[in-house]
Amino acid sequence: MTGSEQLRELPAVHELAERLAASEVGRGMPRERVVAGARRAVEETRAAIRGGSGHPGEAESRAARALAALARPSLRCVINATGVVLHTNLGRAPLGPVAFHPGYTNLEYDLAAG
Repeated sequence: MTGSEQLRELPAVHELAERLAASEVGRGMPRERVVAGARRAVEETRAAIRGGSGHPGEAESRAARALAALARPSLRCVINATGVVLHTNLGRAPLGPVAFHPGYTNLEYDLAAG
């Protein structure tokens, strides 16, 4: 299948958004967020196809992964074992018991990037 044929096989954004909204990952999410995720996934898949490494069937899985990542809480409990040698913003003031994660969190720290 040529690249232009693959591009024609891409799902429409509104169709993809409807499928995602009905799925477990999109249920309960604001419609604008689901549509934005679908639009971004179609654009990324289109770029991958033009680059020679994509397939039209990837759009839905890309969008589902992106929405699942948005639904996951970003704050995680961490252990502040740095003491005073290195200031990492991990816990000069721990979150109180009313917060979603009491104690030290990654509020100002990107754990994935280190």
